[in-house]
Amino acid sequence: MLGLTIIKIEIVANTNGGRFSIKIPFEKGLNIIRAENSSGKSTCVNAIAYGLGLEAILGPSRKRPFPKSLYEEVFDNKKDGKPFFVSSSFVTITIENSKGNSAILTRDIQGNDNKVSIKSDTNTGDYFLGSAGTVGSANSQKGFHHWLADFIGWNLPSVVTFDGKETKLYLECIFPLFFIEQKRGWSEIQANVPTHYGIKNVKKAAAEFCLAIDSFEQEKKITKLKNKIDDAEVEWDKLRATAESIADFNKVRISNLADLDKNQSVYRVDFKYLENDVYISVRDQEKSLNRLLDQLTKEITSKAPDDQKLTSQIAVVNVLRREIEETTNSIEMIYISISEVDSKLQVLKHDHNQYQQLKRLKNVGGDISTNIDTQKCPICENELYDTLGNRTVKRKTMTLEENIEFLKNQLDFFNSIKKKNVAQLQVLQDKGKLLYSRIKVENDKLFHLREYMVDINGATTSLVREKIQAEILLSNVLTLKESQDDLNEQATRIHSAWTTASNSLKLAKKGATVTDRGLIIRKLESIIKGNLTAFNFNPSAINSVSVSHQTLRPEQEGYDIVAETSASDYIRIMWSYTLALLELAGKEQNVKHGGFVVFDEPRQHEASRISFTNLIQKASKTDTYKGQVIFATSLDESELTKACAEKNINLVCFDNYILTLEKDDDIEDESPPTIEA
Repeated sequence: MLGLTIIKIEIVANTNGGRFSIKIPFEKGLNIIRAENSSGKSTCVNAIAYGLGLEAILGPSRKRPFPKSLYEEVFDNKKDGKPFFVSSSFVTITIENSKGNSAILTRDIQGNDNKVSIKSDTNTGDYFLGSAGTVGSANSQKGFHHWLADFIGWNLPSVVTFDGKETKLYLECIFPLFFIEQKRGWSEIQANVPTHYGIKNVKKAAAEFCLAIDSFEQEKKITKLKNKIDDAEVEWDKLRATAESIADFNKVRISNLADLDKNQSVYRVDFKYLENDVYISVRDQEKSLNRLLDQLTKEITSKAPDDQKLTSQIAVVNVLRREIEETTNSIEMIYISISEVDSKLQVLKHDHNQYQQLKRLKNVGGDISTNIDTQKCPICENELYDTLGNRTVKRKTMTLEENIEFLKNQLDFFNSIKKKNVAQLQVLQDKGKLLYSRIKVENDKLFHLREYMVDINGATTSLVREKIQAEILLSNVLTLKESQDDLNEQATRIHSAWTTASNSLKLAKKGATVTDRGLIIRKLESIIKGNLTAFNFNPSAINSVSVSHQTLRPEQEGYDIVAETSASDYIRIMWSYTLALLELAGKEQNVKHGGFVVFDEPRQHEASRISFTNLIQKASKTDTYKGQVIFATSLDESELTKACAEKNINLVCFDNYILTLEKDDDIEDESPPTIEA
């Protein structure tokens, strides 16, 4: 499917001496702009990329892809030209999509270049470039690239970045397949793909999108599974380290946890106590201590006196335990409150960001009047009235700035609540620490009191001491048992997650290799070889040219063509590949293409005149499948005219600067352009 057709471009520079302009109509098939060097032909093709907000495809540091004639001063002719100072300038581009819908795009060059004004059959409005807050032009409903992708009919896929996150496959990453500028564009296929988005295999991803070889979801799935496996292995190492630390602290033995293995179904953490030269499990140790305590309790009960001090000290310990429980409950309630405040803050931040986007659009000159509901509150969406009681008199709505300030105040208010909760949480946590310290002291008192008060005779004292020691040991055993159970639950969960992810990864990789991309690649190869034949490529070398299943770019006998061919041969390969993508999309509904190809100075590296003539012949036939090709060249006019003879070509030649001063009777109405009939 061919996405767009360029109908017309217009470049205007308003100066102190009048208006300089150029209008160039385009047709389907081949369009050639011919002018001498430094006359402005590259300015015309760059205006196409600039008008579409795609100046990034013209190479790095090309934010302003125009000469100073559109920013500072322009001359009325090459010989003894008079300078005129530029006050403002803009580019207007008329486009049509595959459904036949037209749109006129206007973007300032010298002026507000972050706004694109659109007039179309179905839509009129201003859209922003760049970003508004954290939302970029490709994601915002008021972003120009979001509108353009929708106008073309593309649903841009999500791809994976080098840091494992997801992002869109932006238009700037796709259009270098169709647009070859003069300075760097001929160095290799997709020479000017921007890399600052951090997209993995971005050139391959762009080619896959165009060729409808849908592996994006598969690659995202594989990346996510790899991340899950890595996370599980890291968590497993932490689990082993934790288990070993617990064993060292409790002076027990632990069975070593082996590395994760899909063939091992069960992993267990087992702590062992050494008793009489025999290792026994935690549960056996618990049973042994419980039996000992039952026996000691029976013996002590018959001998121990009833003492008020001991009862009182036990009561003190119990009170402290209740206080600890109440403090713990209060801490949990504070955490719940903080969570609720965080949820409210998230909603407020989202609303604040939305209004910031509208403010950004307003600041770049856009019309936002249709985006603001003046009848309802932006927070609760209720009808606005002057008072709570009087439901007949409506209150004047807040301005955009007042809404932003109100939302900011709400954010500050809830942040203060959160701050208060955090402070209260700190007080409770400090109180908890103090209570734990006190109960330790009181437990020690209880221990010594029992030892002292039960000292009826040596036998009773020994029994009480033994029981207390057994209770301490049992407490430690129960804590260790709880840790062991928790570690085993974690081990089961981690091993299950790791095994599931590993098995799924194996299946995903198998599915990725099985995916049938061969048919579309063979079709592309066939068209490329036909083009190479037309361009007089060495016949013996054509059969060795293929399209890599890995990179989806031409290769020769399995090697990158850049390293294996001469410069002039590689230029012809770039012609062949770029035009093949256009032809394939023109004939295959599922294959996606921008709809037009731009070659700025296609006769690079002294490509032969015969080959270039054949290129013109080949490009002139693209109208048969509704394709469009645009050349900009400084080739001798007579030679070019001869090459274009008897061919259906839109040839536009300039003898002087392309931008010319309009005469009074040539000046049209400077109001915003409208759709032509």
